[in-house]
Amino acid sequence: LLPDLPADQRALIDQAVAASPFAAGNHWRAEKPGSVIDVIGTLHLFDPRMDAIATRLTPLITAADLVFLEATDKEITALKRATASDPTLLVSTGPTLPERLSPEDWRLLSAEMSDRGIPPFMASKFRPWYVSMLLGVPPCAMPDMAAGAQGLDHLVGEIAKGADVPQQALEPYDTVFRIFADMTPEEEIEMIRLSLPQADKAEDTFATMQASYFSENHRELWEFSRISSLAEAQDPEKTAADFARMETALLTERNRNWLAVIKDAAPGKSLVVAVGAAHLGGQTGLLNLLAQDGYSLTRAGF
Repeated sequence: LLPDLPADQRALIDQAVAASPFAAGNHWRAEKPGSVIDVIGTLHLFDPRMDAIATRLTPLITAADLVFLEATDKEITALKRATASDPTLLVSTGPTLPERLSPEDWRLLSAEMSDRGIPPFMASKFRPWYVSMLLGVPPCAMPDMAAGAQGLDHLVGEIAKGADVPQQALEPYDTVFRIFADMTPEEEIEMIRLSLPQADKAEDTFATMQASYFSENHRELWEFSRISSLAEAQDPEKTAADFARMETALLTERNRNWLAVIKDAAPGKSLVVAVGAAHLGGQTGLLNLLAQDGYSLTRAGF
């Protein structure tokens, strides 16, 4: 989608990227005396090109003292158990989505859920934040997900497991529930409204995300998402505020929490930290937080 953007939108994206520290690069090395942290930006969804990347990263992973992931197998298992034993984590017991959305928004959402193989009557009971996450997964990726294909995070974890390198999660398994529990019902619904205008372009957006990831321009993709949302918004000021709240909840606050965990483990160690590439760049990105903490950062090969 990027080559076809109007010139004014492209200019806004370029300006935002230029003002963003560490806007590119999927592998950075942060160093202090006695401490080395290799930060790897990942893509959570499957792409066959990741196999070659995982192979190149293997010597680095197997030589590490500790590998940090957003979630290890332990957290993923705990998450699955939690949702199986308590369906209300994903399913609302209150008003359904057709009751909370406008008829037009519900019509659009029903069509998008159907395209992803989810019957609208089921989706109508899902919690809004969960629906907004599903809207971010294009229909073309659903078969891979159903088959268990996973992204670079999983490959890094498997390499570490095979080499008996300890793994640790950066956050508890229930973090996602706590993030959205802090949102008001209206803020949750706004997440759906924020996602819907782009939902019918999900496959093109996914292809754009892949292109940005493999060209290592992760901040470009984030700014593309923001600018595109604003361009289609009926109320740009409100949409900008909603997008900022989403960035704070999903990226900024988690980055700061992760930094504390990483700093505790870093002295005298060689660490690998593999997290979604969106967490790397920006003023409150993980790389800039490390730089502000006194680490020297160098872009490494990927």
